[in-house]
Amino acid sequence: MNKLALLISPQARSAYFADYLSVARSEFQQLFGDRELVYRDVGPLEFFELEAEESEHQALLRLSFVQGLFRIDGDRLQPLAQQADFQLHPDFVFGSKFKGKTNEHLTQMLINVGLAELGIDPATSSGVKLLDPMCGRATTLLWAMRYGLNSKGLEQDAKALDDIQRNLKKWTKLHRQKHKLSQGSITGQKRKSAGKFLDFSAEQTSLRVISGDARDADQLLKKDKFDLLVCDLPYGVQHFTTDKTRNPLDVIRQCAPVWRHCLKQQSALVLAFNSNNPKRAAMIEAFEGQGYRATDFSAAHRMSESIVRDVLILRPA
Repeated sequence: MNKLALLISPQARSAYFADYLSVARSEFQQLFGDRELVYRDVGPLEFFELEAEESEHQALLRLSFVQGLFRIDGDRLQPLAQQADFQLHPDFVFGSKFKGKTNEHLTQMLINVGLAELGIDPATSSGVKLLDPMCGRATTLLWAMRYGLNSKGLEQDAKALDDIQRNLKKWTKLHRQKHKLSQGSITGQKRKSAGKFLDFSAEQTSLRVISGDARDADQLLKKDKFDLLVCDLPYGVQHFTTDKTRNPLDVIRQCAPVWRHCLKQQSALVLAFNSNNPKRAAMIEAFEGQGYRATDFSAAHRMSESIVRDVLILRPA
């Protein structure tokens, strides 16, 4: 075992604000258990110190709040020349900015804790299939590709496919990324937006974004089954649901049984949501009535005056 210091990224504050240390601890414990994690600051730099095996370095570097690893040698901190071995350039996830985009570090954390719930090392997670049924402009799906996962997403905004394709063309050209990019329709009716899809593949991984409603996931995805469902739900503040209400709970109740049909028996569902609306207990109740059970994991953090975001992990019962 080596004594290491994890450099806490300043971007973690942008993701989790005043609660960044508690959220970081929650993520770490989900992956590594109750191992001792000691906070230390050196001037403006902040660290968590721990003991770890060299074989764990890649998993540590993939934590959403970690900027780098240091070996502790007495009073000295020696930086290790290692970085997470992600696929694709980080611009594919971080480069494009748009209204309503999920924070990229939050999205990474959701994938990390979901894989850990399934007992899968994030550094060796190829073969896992991920679904985001409200995928926006595909931030989660692109993160999945960086992890080596194949992923699919649904998005009801008909403009999303063109926006995603425009961003992908930009970054593949800029970084000379070998890839395949194509569009089609699962219904065969190209004039209708529902059922249109965009496929993107690179470095032995792929994603597909399908235009459609999350409540129709079982129809749009047909017999596809997924290991992991990751979703940043509408916060019920800036965005209306399709039923023109700011309370997303009714939509969630409709989605819960449909999403269950899209998941393997040994799977996990990871949801970020505004715990002010709906409350965590109401979220759990909505899913437990459809054959899920909630775990104890939580990563609550205030992200604005009206939003206290939390993370809920559910398993098929």
